[in-house]
Amino acid sequence: MRIPAFLKKQTITQAALIIAVISFISKFFGFFREVLVAKYFGATGQTDAFLVALIIPLSILGLFSGGFNTLVIPFYLEKKTQSQETARRFVNSVFMVWGVLFIFLSILIFIFAPACVRIIAYGFKGETFNLAVTLTRYLIISGLFTVFVGLFTGLFQAEKQFFFPIFVTFLGNVGLVLSLFFLHRYLGIHSWTSGQIFNAAFAFFAMLSVLYWRHKLFHSLSYSQIDWSEIKKFAFLLLPLVISGGLSILNQIVDKTIASGLDAGSIAALNFATRVWSIPISLLATPIATAVFPTFSELALNGTSKKEYESRLDRTLSYMFYLTIPSTIFLFFLSKPLVRLFFERGAFDSEATDLTSFVLKMYILGLFAHAISPILARAFYSFKNTKTPLIISAICVSLNIVLNILLSRLLGAAGIALATSIVMMVNIALYRRFLRRYLTTFRAELGADIFRIIISSLPIGLVCYFSLPFLNNISADSIAGFTSLAIRISAVGLISIIPFFLLSRLFRLEPYLFFKSYTLNLVKKLLPE
Repeated sequence: MRIPAFLKKQTITQAALIIAVISFISKFFGFFREVLVAKYFGATGQTDAFLVALIIPLSILGLFSGGFNTLVIPFYLEKKTQSQETARRFVNSVFMVWGVLFIFLSILIFIFAPACVRIIAYGFKGETFNLAVTLTRYLIISGLFTVFVGLFTGLFQAEKQFFFPIFVTFLGNVGLVLSLFFLHRYLGIHSWTSGQIFNAAFAFFAMLSVLYWRHKLFHSLSYSQIDWSEIKKFAFLLLPLVISGGLSILNQIVDKTIASGLDAGSIAALNFATRVWSIPISLLATPIATAVFPTFSELALNGTSKKEYESRLDRTLSYMFYLTIPSTIFLFFLSKPLVRLFFERGAFDSEATDLTSFVLKMYILGLFAHAISPILARAFYSFKNTKTPLIISAICVSLNIVLNILLSRLLGAAGIALATSIVMMVNIALYRRFLRRYLTTFRAELGADIFRIIISSLPIGLVCYFSLPFLNNISADSIAGFTSLAIRISAVGLISIIPFFLLSRLFRLEPYLFFKSYTLNLVKKLLPE
């Protein structure tokens, strides 16, 4: 039987490219969604009620989603080495046992929704409070589906089928936008609710259908076949991932809490700066980290493949540095023009641009650490070690609180951003230290590659620095101004990248040679014969 194109396996490079492209397109739809929400509902009490209601089930139930996505991959691959039927029984057991637990947890959230709203938004009263409670109960459905989508996504990735889950999620996001656009006149704020539920439900049923018919999963759901020892083992390893997710949320809360005691606009500056520096993370780092994890898990299962694992890890880190170091330099020097391009209009004035660009620079210093941290974390997870990353997360959260307090007194909101960058660098150092239990990390060859990448990237800084007068004093609050500034920034980027590629070729950097070869082969395939 012929396999549909969207269900074929992808290589690491194909998977990373697919994830990056669809993520890039999704960002545009995300922006359009925010525009529609602002247009239809504005900054009103009902919008506040919805955002609070969305946080509650997604925070409680969503903590498990990422853990399922990550942990199911090495477990499933290990079971497949025994037999396909063993892997299916394991997945069926996880689906049944955890499904019951999550339904029970959803019922508790439904019952105690008023108490949850009071904790998250203690200032809500009257109609706003009642609406938040109602919306919370509706959105529990979305949260429940999201947990299982995390499990299903992990199963697809274990089979190295990356396109289908991310494309299905993208279609769900499109459905959310269409729901807002067509139903807001009839349903009001509930058009947003309907779109959110459709988004999660569509992904759930689409993935479930393929897993059921194509991969023969969930056919025989019987509690008599459950291997409770395996379920306990899975739960023991999942708990640290859940706690790590909770620590990440706590970290964000701490940042905002400390920023709330600074000058007005500090929280907004942190938020807007994050939107900029996270672009290379979501488009470059996350796709690679996602794509390599199943391969890492396979190599971890084979104890004789240690050298190959180390080689793959070094190559992956080298590619990541090749992408993030020039991005760091470009974003650092052009932080102010970029902030002006994206945000400076209306109430966002030049003072807000100055503050946000300063915050952005401090965040950018730790960009490389943000990029490689998920890869090193997944190296631990491939060996089914979730405890060590949890310990490292706890150490880093504690350090972040201390540095936030100290540096925010010196630099304001930028101090909070700098604290984040420092903590991420410490995070990488700790990962490197403890990963030596399994692998030799950051070998001499990688250090030499990083040095050559830095040298190759220096012209980007020079071009960007001397181009600043060409970019200053251009307002982006009109279509003409926005277009002009966007073209000029793009031109600077294109000019700066030419010497970067020339030096990459001179040094014969492996990432450059790989990307060049892959791009040429892709172009040949696209061109008619």
